Amino acid sequence: MTDRISHGPAAELTDDSRPAVQYLNLTEDEFVDRFQPVPNHLLATAGFDFGRGGCLFEASDPDLAFIRSQPMANVWTVIDGDECLEITDGMHTVNRLGYLLTEQPCPPDTMVSVPLDF
Repeated sequence: MTDRISHGPAAELTDDSRPAVQYLNLTEDEFVDRFQPVPNHLLATAGFDFGRGGCLFEASDPDLAFIRSQPMANVWTVIDGDECLEITDGMHTVNRLGYLLTEQPCPPDTMVSVPLDF
């Protein structure tokens, strides 16, 4: 009898098995044209009006409950970055100002960054 536990060979990730991540740096206009932010129908005074009404959803109910019920590929976070405000794909909590919802989803395996000039 032995005290050793036998394990199969360790699975190794090769460059071929890792998903390729695409990084997109877009201007505000490119972001609006490509992803089409949705106005916040829950708050008439929402910020971040891209031409169709304020689009910023707050990080508290009822806005937060609504955002969490949406497809995550369509959710974006406005963050206070190191040098400027920025829109980034996904739900984030660090330095978060609020969330945006878009009609078009962020493509899979893609990270998007949109610096804002305010």
